[in-house]
Amino acid sequence: VSKDRFRLKFLSECETMRILVTGGAGFLGSSVVESLVQNGHEVIVIDNCWRGTKENLRAVLDNITFIEGDACVTATYEMITNPSSVDLVYHFAAINGTKWFHEEPRMVMDVNLNSTLRSLEFAEENNCRYVFTSSPEAYGESEIMPLGGHEASVFPVAHEHQRHAYGASKYLGELAVQHAIRQGLDARIVRPFNGYGPRLLGDEYGQVVAMMLQRAVLQGEIIVHGDGSQTRSLTYIDDLVRGIETAGMVEGLGGMSLNLGSEEECSMLDLAQRIAELVENETGQAVRIRHEQGHPGDSKRRLPNLEQTKKHLNWQAHVTLEDGLGHTLRSML
Repeated sequence: VSKDRFRLKFLSECETMRILVTGGAGFLGSSVVESLVQNGHEVIVIDNCWRGTKENLRAVLDNITFIEGDACVTATYEMITNPSSVDLVYHFAAINGTKWFHEEPRMVMDVNLNSTLRSLEFAEENNCRYVFTSSPEAYGESEIMPLGGHEASVFPVAHEHQRHAYGASKYLGELAVQHAIRQGLDARIVRPFNGYGPRLLGDEYGQVVAMMLQRAVLQGEIIVHGDGSQTRSLTYIDDLVRGIETAGMVEGLGGMSLNLGSEEECSMLDLAQRIAELVENETGQAVRIRHEQGHPGDSKRRLPNLEQTKKHLNWQAHVTLEDGLGHTLRSML
């Protein structure tokens, strides 16, 4: 057995690994970093703090190596001391948030693609296991449910709208990862479905659960796009962290794509009504629901295919929507 192959085989048996996390100060990345540190691993974080913040890492900042830099640039990775000793890369660095897809699609593509290519190059050069955080948006407007099996991605003609700057960049990221796999890299792909929880951005450039909660608390109203019949599989952060971390630790998953999401579909109108009731009960403040026109290209349904995930990770979401929303709201009050 070659030294490199022995090193990869040994990864999951090590008590401590040296792990690089790109985008490690963001919502999802910071939560994974916390878990990795708690489990005894040595962690290096790369983040330019454009959307993520060091505050998200305050509980572990003294126990990690933090590199404030751009994950799209090779020079940032050159700041890592002894890079050949890095065992595993979790790649989260990306721009998310629907408003960005429409306002700055080229920036979204630039960051999402180049951060993936640079982190992949680092993993290949240093023979690291690699976990790419993709998205169900990589399937575009596919109507096959549950989503995320072997069906084709469906994207409309480019002139109709720009939303798919994000989904198409994740699709191309998956292509790059699959090419690296064919070249011998031990890489895996995870697709979190609508993660939510504490630290999720709730401003106009954020994601739906935090946006609804924040607006309900601060302005006493929730905005629902369209009639609110579109559904999502809302997955609490603790469940996602467990799945993503495990996807990097288990042997024999090279080349696999694993969906991580709740199997409970929730319409956006139902979500708004649940949040309104929750905020009213917690704060005594009345909350009204207002309907507005949504963004073009908004998916009608999103439900994950978990066949491979259950088989290879023994994973499924455990936190109920009621509990998850409660935890998230209380972290904001």
